Amino acid sequence: MYMSGIDNSFREERAPELSSFLVRRSGLIAVLVIVIIAGGALYTQSFIRVPAGHRGVLITWGGKVENRILQEGLSFIIPFIQKVEFMNVQVQKAESTESAATNDLQEVSTTVAVNFRLNPSKVNTIYRELSQDYTSRVIKPNIEESLKAATALYTAEELITKRALMKVTFGDILDDRLAVFDVEVVAVSLTDFQFSQSFAAAIEAKVTAEQQALEAKNKLEQIRYEAQQQVIQAEAEKNATIARAQGEAEAVIIEANATAKAIEVITAQMTPEYAQYLWLAQWDGKLPLVVGEGTGLIIDVNALIQEEG
Repeated sequence: MYMSGIDNSFREERAPELSSFLVRRSGLIAVLVIVIIAGGALYTQSFIRVPAGHRGVLITWGGKVENRILQEGLSFIIPFIQKVEFMNVQVQKAESTESAATNDLQEVSTTVAVNFRLNPSKVNTIYRELSQDYTSRVIKPNIEESLKAATALYTAEELITKRALMKVTFGDILDDRLAVFDVEVVAVSLTDFQFSQSFAAAIEAKVTAEQQALEAKNKLEQIRYEAQQQVIQAEAEKNATIARAQGEAEAVIIEANATAKAIEVITAQMTPEYAQYLWLAQWDGKLPLVVGEGTGLIIDVNALIQEEG
């Protein structure tokens, strides 16, 4: 009983100390937990991931834009002092419908599409000067101004007939303007030129007249071609007739020359005996009529022979 009383007395004396120890230990654990949590937060805030196709603009506390540009992937920053703005360096598109005046003072509107890209090595400058509003503050206003400048170099008709050249001119002007802001023009597109109703009607009438003139020209060319074919055919027929006539004439000449040559040969060989032979060879057996010289008397020798018989 005596020892039990001593133990109880000891416990009562040590209880305040034990309680104080437990309180101190709990506080220490809480501090450690807080430090661990804070350390984890600081660690996670110390790294930032820049998405693909973007660059990170580093901004320190107070809004100062640093010269350092964060590349794609993980980068270290000072937590709670620095923050990062992501800038898209992929090809982006700006599209709008604009109106402009041609060189011959015709009003025309067109839909413009521009593909552009921010210079990855200049995104900090772009953000410092334009923030994230570069499309509305720079891209679209310069598209409008460049289109007006390019359109003023061409007549309304040339916008239709020289569309490709007009697109190149517009792209060059816009590229020069946006290069000042470290923006690169990748491609431009001009579609759907719209003119006033009166000018559109005039263009349609002109095109119709040109088509009719072209049809008439083609018809005339066809008639001319057919006439040339007829001339060529007639010329060929004439040449053929002349050739036949010349051939026949030459044949007659050859035949006449042959006859003359034959007569010449026969005459050279003619003798009284040969002449008598030829006469007898051709005689039909009838005596010839004898004509009395100077009297007009005709005696039929055959008749006299028959009477004597």
